[in-house]
Amino acid sequence: MSDGELRKIFRKHLRGFDLQAIETGSTGGGVPDQNYCKNHIEGWVEGKACSHWRITIRPMQVGWAERRIRHGGRVFVAVRRVDVELWMFHGSLMRALQDARIDALPNLGHWTGGAARWDWDQIEQILLYQ
Repeated sequence: MSDGELRKIFRKHLRGFDLQAIETGSTGGGVPDQNYCKNHIEGWVEGKACSHWRITIRPMQVGWAERRIRHGGRVFVAVRRVDVELWMFHGSLMRALQDARIDALPNLGHWTGGAARWDWDQIEQILLYQ
């Protein structure tokens, strides 16, 4: 499933970030959808969309995230559920997200009401300081 237009939404709402969409195809399996940088802090966001409670995470995505985190990188999973909810997870939960419902795992934040009502200041703090 697509990223639920999260790349576009993040670009609109995260002010002062350098955001780069990533499309690696077969050359870089598992690399997240978006790279970001602000205030000398760089990280990665894998965007997912779902209409129920589960997302699809490929084994290559788990391996990439675990390897990057092991080397000190920042990796997050952003899930847009039914177009109005956003759930944020640390990338270390990517393996668990393969099998569990998103509401069954510890999250870094959960917002409702659509993108205009999500707490973008809090989302920024998560991306930069979690």
